[in-house]
Amino acid sequence: MKYYMKSKLFKIKEDFWIKNQYDEDVYFVDNKFLTFGLQFDILKNNRVLYSVKEKLLTFMSNYNIFENGNVVAEVNQKFTFFKDKLSVTSKYGDLDIQGDYFDYNYEIYQGGRSIARVSKEFFAFTDNYFIDIDFEDEAFVLALVVIIDNIIDKQKNRG
Repeated sequence: MKYYMKSKLFKIKEDFWIKNQYDEDVYFVDNKFLTFGLQFDILKNNRVLYSVKEKLLTFMSNYNIFENGNVVAEVNQKFTFFKDKLSVTSKYGDLDIQGDYFDYNYEIYQGGRSIARVSKEFFAFTDNYFIDIDFEDEAFVLALVVIIDNIIDKQKNRG
């Protein structure tokens, strides 16, 4: 299924809809206001599917993804000499993110199989993404994309 995620221009408290290929609102990203670090829920039909909380006081970005109050994934930004790398340990096993996510063009792999392709819409004032998902848990993949968008924003603000 293909999705479209459009960020807002001002990200103080950015709640937004993720639309499907038919321009229908499907998933709602509810960012928590007045929190330290990124915290958000992914909802569908007013039901929370996943909650995400950024771990604070770490050298590189780290996030936990929760389902029904239980940690089901950890996303860790790793430092290498040439470029940053993300590792994802989840209920679906280890996921690999390849490509250049800082250029907004990457794929997410599970066991060598591409489960999602993400690309940025060019010529837009905000960060807008096209996401093509071939995986049974689309909400989980979309939570990863929102996390990666947050990591990109933090990198842009540093440099």
